[in-house]
Amino acid sequence: MKKILFLVVACLIGISANAQKTKTVTTTTAHSDATYQFTQARMPQVWVEPVVKPLVVEVEVIQEAPTFWKKSLGRYKVENELEGKLENVYNYGIFLYTEDTKSDMIVAATYNFYTNPNRTGDSDWYIIEIKGFPAKFKNWRTATENDYEWMKIPAVRFNKKEVFEKVSE
Repeated sequence: MKKILFLVVACLIGISANAQKTKTVTTTTAHSDATYQFTQARMPQVWVEPVVKPLVVEVEVIQEAPTFWKKSLGRYKVENELEGKLENVYNYGIFLYTEDTKSDMIVAATYNFYTNPNRTGDSDWYIIEIKGFPAKFKNWRTATENDYEWMKIPAVRFNKKEVFEKVSE
């Protein structure tokens, strides 16, 4: 009797272990199927694209504004807030320069960014220097037919001969 009972218990344990193993494989397989699922659907959409007449503005250089600007930037500002990217530093410098000169843009801006050799702490770790011409926008107006010709020139820039012919007319 003990042998039969032992044999039945051993078979039950074996069947139970086999069933558990199969269940785990099924769960893993089901999880993998869900992970690689791809679905695509299409539905009719209405595209709204407003057409706006372009604006034209004149740029006037501010004669009394300084054409050279220099600023110390902190290490945390450059390396963390601006993510250490030169483009972010350049854009931030242009923003500060336009803010200091109360201008709308800097025409022909060039810049120099370097580590300050005379730094005394983290607040003056880097130096940014920008040279350019601060300018303001004036005479905003809606573009006319005459303006459209000038707007087309950058679109045909690949054909320099044609551009020079249009400009010389």
